[in-house]
Amino acid sequence: AFEARDLESAKNSKELLAEHDKVTGGRMRTRFPPEPNGYLHIGHAKSMNLNFDLAFRMLGKDPTEGDTIFRYDDTNPEAESHEFIDNQGENVRWMGWKPAQVTFSSDYFDVLYGLAERLIEEGKAFVCHQSAADMEVSREHTRHKTGDPNSPWRNRTPEENMREFRRMRDGCYAAGAATLRLKIDMHSPNPSMWDPVAYRIKYVAHPRTGDK
Repeated sequence: AFEARDLESAKNSKELLAEHDKVTGGRMRTRFPPEPNGYLHIGHAKSMNLNFDLAFRMLGKDPTEGDTIFRYDDTNPEAESHEFIDNQGENVRWMGWKPAQVTFSSDYFDVLYGLAERLIEEGKAFVCHQSAADMEVSREHTRHKTGDPNSPWRNRTPEENMREFRRMRDGCYAAGAATLRLKIDMHSPNPSMWDPVAYRIKYVAHPRTGDK
């Protein structure tokens, strides 16, 4: 079937698996999560086939035994529009797929914001003022093991980070002047762990939530 990196840190505990079964009723779930920033293409058609059908069959199940969630990954208002939202939905229907549920990432903006503040309180996220170019220099330090790759703002206190994050929210910084980054591991062999950006500033109205 499907095999990913066999890392202990990537494995769910028995408690989490039990909670998962409680929520899903033991039904297998997949998702089809396009960003509504353009029209769907052949790659999306392959993904639909995998998530609506093949994933279930590869695990010896009939597709009717599981659920596929059609999730619009609408987190970048600069590129997204109602035209693409409507067109992608029409394409899914035209291909003959019937999602068990249609959701939007923007449905959960308040939840995601609350989780961001929780990470800050726990010392697991920090507000950073490095530019994109500065961040790339830090990544080069990691790639070539030269110098300190960590952001100079990485060790701010949770209180300072919370204050700065709320200033980001309240429009006190220009676009690109501050980001919220997850504090993971800049020395990891996996680039996805290099303190990725969770929130950035964009002064662009969202097609569903406006200026909220």
